[in-house]
Amino acid sequence: MPVFLEVRSGSQKGRKIQLDPGRLVRVGRTSRADLSFEDDSHMSGLHFSLAWDGTGCRLTDLNSRNRTLVNGQSVNTAILGTGDTIVAGETTFAVRVEADEAVASGAAAGAGAVATPQNRLLALLRGDFQPLFAILDAARDIRILALLLHYKEECQSLYEGVEGAELAQVAPYLVRLAKDSRLLEAIVKEGWGKSWGVYLTSASDLLEVRRHLRHFLQVRLPDGEQVYFRFYDPRVMRIFLPTCTAEEALQFFGPIKRYLMESEEPDKLWEFTTIGRGAEKKVMSLVPAAADAKAISSAARPEPRMLIEKPTAERPR
Repeated sequence: MPVFLEVRSGSQKGRKIQLDPGRLVRVGRTSRADLSFEDDSHMSGLHFSLAWDGTGCRLTDLNSRNRTLVNGQSVNTAILGTGDTIVAGETTFAVRVEADEAVASGAAAGAGAVATPQNRLLALLRGDFQPLFAILDAARDIRILALLLHYKEECQSLYEGVEGAELAQVAPYLVRLAKDSRLLEAIVKEGWGKSWGVYLTSASDLLEVRRHLRHFLQVRLPDGEQVYFRFYDPRVMRIFLPTCTAEEALQFFGPIKRYLMESEEPDKLWEFTTIGRGAEKKVMSLVPAAADAKAISSAARPEPRMLIEKPTAERPR
């Protein structure tokens, strides 16, 4: 049965976070916390943690300044059950065990008029494709940078140095997207089908994934000129990956398990993986009538037509 931590008061009232077995969730005031409440001045930087092992939910106070209360009692550690309340700083939480919530949520995303491709995609990204990252191309739409600044998720430009600073407004940004990420929902609802970027899964942390991806930001043309390679544009990756040899695919994937991107039609999701024979492609239907993912083998390799362009500080129209 899924276990949720629900925020009962404060600026994030109503927010619910699912606790996954084996994943430690830390709650606090600063960005070091997995669940951050910057406006609660009475909450410690790291206030308490929750761990769900599939049978029990354990709370641990992280040496907080104002202590953690469970059902009104100050605790160092406690085993929680459904309906138990937690107070940290000025924020109240409740633990809920909801056997039917995940099923109901999936049904809502897969039936009737609300079963849009975006809703089905969001359910897939939150359920089947974790740990999840996205590379978002700020040059595509000014809204992307605004969303990154608003939601303050863990992210970093793939560019660096002086030139990286100059191109900050049109740079590609790598962002880590947790299951309950509000940014994830925003970019799916607003950006799917608009070539905003690509998704990927990896067990590595953001710094290691970024370090790997930076190797592919530039390519050398036959005449020796070095240019920027916009591999994070789904229109480019859909053409580039099927042309890769087995060795090239292994190098490009590195610590990345899969790449995910929109098709030419936004009601289809393309998934690329590699098992030593180049890039293997699957196509998943996001149409409500096709509730089950349908795998389609990648056929002949198309001629490469890489979209290569050097970014400029002037935003493209």
